[in-house]
Amino acid sequence: MYTKNERLRYIAGTPVNIAIANIRNYNLHCHENAMEFAYCLSGSAVFNIAHEHMILNEGEVVLIEHENFHSIQADSDNIILLFHIDIKNCIYPWEKIKYMYFSCATKLCKPHHIPHLQKIYEALLTASYIYASRDTHFTESYNKIANILLDLVVNYFTWFSIETFTSEDSKKFKNRLDRILSYVQKHYNEKITLSQIAQNEYINENYFSQFLKRTSFHSFTKMLNYIRCFEAEKLLLKTDLPIQEISDICGFSSKKYLHKYFKEFWKTTPFQHRKKSHENSLIQNDFYYFSPEESLPLIEKKICEYLKSKLLK
Repeated sequence: MYTKNERLRYIAGTPVNIAIANIRNYNLHCHENAMEFAYCLSGSAVFNIAHEHMILNEGEVVLIEHENFHSIQADSDNIILLFHIDIKNCIYPWEKIKYMYFSCATKLCKPHHIPHLQKIYEALLTASYIYASRDTHFTESYNKIANILLDLVVNYFTWFSIETFTSEDSKKFKNRLDRILSYVQKHYNEKITLSQIAQNEYINENYFSQFLKRTSFHSFTKMLNYIRCFEAEKLLLKTDLPIQEISDICGFSSKKYLHKYFKEFWKTTPFQHRKKSHENSLIQNDFYYFSPEESLPLIEKKICEYLKSKLLK
């Protein structure tokens, strides 16, 4: 075991867990059923999320999907809001949302995302104020904020987000991608072909290939092997299974293909990834959670700065 599934304590009557912290080192972990928003209120920190390496600076946000392994490091003090939503108990059916892929980060934001990203900032700042001020109506407020955030990411921050389509076309294509992702994630360890998926969707193979070019996967081969590598990472970090066995379990015809695609997406080999994760797990966690009383002056200042910046922009 090279990492852990971190269990969260949710606020009674809500699907929400919230904390405001100064993080120097937060070892590799994941949340099995939780979506996490990290909002840097001050300073900066390095986020390693699955195969992505990102520096989160003041005023920036990143979404961490459920089951994504992630760690946080920083060389100096910071203030980071961590807002978790239990997606197994939310407004969207678990059987739908657990197969969706999201991409929401300030650094990855495209122009048509900006209005929606600003709403995410505002929702998170509101949540932080409710936490810090000990709002007596917090249960209802947290539930509303969780719903707002989920609606925003589901509608605007999936791995299929095309600015130029009409809303009706966009919805149709998103629904198709949702079905395809769901099917592939359920059958990734089997032999799946492009022809088979196209037949399931009642479209021809050429059209299906063109469809995938409009997604973050770009091709059927990359989509299938990315999902297999994602599943392989879970076994690499949660078990001591031999890499050959992991390759077989995840549907690769040979260990060399696991090695090839893992290196393409994660920029390292399965063996090196497991080894480095084990070494990092030996480093002691170093973070401090601010109490509501300590947080309030910081949050009030940040809200004022945000409103001033928005008004005078």
